[in-house]
Amino acid sequence: MIIFTNHALLKLKQRRISKEAVRKTLKSPDYKTPGYSGRILAYKKFDRVYLKVVYKIEKDNIIVITQHWEEKPKLIK
Repeated sequence: MIIFTNHALLKLKQRRISKEAVRKTLKSPDYKTPGYSGRILAYKKFDRVYLKVVYKIEKDNIIVITQHWEEKPKLIK
């Protein structure tokens, strides 16, 4: 199950990102890398920008912490 934190829900509205775009990123990311404190960073390209989703896994749940658009993530050459 995908669970959005209150922070993630707020940022969805502020940044005009759909839950569906987040789900697509989590389901089939173009890139995935470990973050700090057990977090995972997933990136998926939409048109000319990437959606970055920061999440962690607790039990069988994906907890979405935040998400935002990036022009070109540093890890992508």
